[in-house]
Amino acid sequence: MLAAALVIAVIVGLVTLGSGNNSANTTTTTSTTRPHTTTTATTATTASGIGIKTVTWTDTNASAALVVNPAPGGYAGRRTFVTEIWYPSTNKSKTGAVLGAKPDYRGGPYPVIVFAHGFDTLPSTYTPLLSAWVKAGFVVVAPRFPDENANEISSLGNATTAQLETAESDVINEPYDIAYVVSEVEAGATGAASSGVAWLNGLVEPGKYALAGHSDGAQAVAALVYSQASGQEYATTYGALATHPFAVIILSGSELSGVYAAPASAPALLFVQSAVDECNVPENAATLFHAIGGGFFLKLLEASHFGPYIGKGRAAGIVENLTAAFLKAAASGTPTASQLSPFLTPPGVAVLYPPSTPPVLATLSPSTAESQAACSAR
Repeated sequence: MLAAALVIAVIVGLVTLGSGNNSANTTTTTSTTRPHTTTTATTATTASGIGIKTVTWTDTNASAALVVNPAPGGYAGRRTFVTEIWYPSTNKSKTGAVLGAKPDYRGGPYPVIVFAHGFDTLPSTYTPLLSAWVKAGFVVVAPRFPDENANEISSLGNATTAQLETAESDVINEPYDIAYVVSEVEAGATGAASSGVAWLNGLVEPGKYALAGHSDGAQAVAALVYSQASGQEYATTYGALATHPFAVIILSGSELSGVYAAPASAPALLFVQSAVDECNVPENAATLFHAIGGGFFLKLLEASHFGPYIGKGRAAGIVENLTAAFLKAAASGTPTASQLSPFLTPPGVAVLYPPSTPPVLATLSPSTAESQAACSAR
């Protein structure tokens, strides 16, 4: 969110972009395959442990996205990113996720959540939230975006504001990255060796995925699914996906630019937004929420921009449990307020607005210094 004005200006000037879900040149740290099973998981189960494996994907489609102003040292060509896959495993470790742990195929296949991280973070920044989702019975696939991830930002050293803004402007390419990741996961789910993740066959359920993102990642998810702006190909890329998400979660998100609207056969939608977030102010979330026709809206009363999503503060437990309940309900049908309201504990921390009730949000206009500080997870 650091350079929202710059990002909008860059996007307004774009011309036709290309689809981001085509060919790949893939290398991976894992190669174990698993025979396909016909079991269908309509309701998420509880995993005994959590495993993590990584894959490095390169989208070799030259027209996959128009890379605008890559960060110093950033790659202005084909999109390459390390992607973390968090999954239910057979290990029973109580200390957290285990690298390379044996996948729990017996409980699968599981629905997938493709998660988009925010500026200057990594998927591991969100360990409590991603772990909660895996424990609820999902596989989480989280790419590290080329110029926005914390490793790249750290490599800039004592970066200037201009350098940080340039790095963050790469967010306009991330909707294509998300679509590409979806296509690779789908290929792996059917056992395609070219994906580098054929071991997902039998572990993940083909065609059953949700999209979620925080901050800039939420912007990218929203742009892919809901942006209808002329001169962009986000809508075309979304329409070209072989399957569409059963649910979308927007965590402290806003619009990039242009016109937003719900697509045909819109997925179940949940917004989470703090009423006192000085990075992504509430009115930004409200603008996006109303533009796409609404959905569930979880208002956090006293949370920061990062706290609820990285395990800090009283709202963190509510976000972890309620988002997991929402995803489980959406995977098997249409979520209802009665399914979600039991997770609003402790009381006095959050308010859940059902789709029929627009959220009540006060205007919040912090100073520039406050806003920049609020946007940092460090």
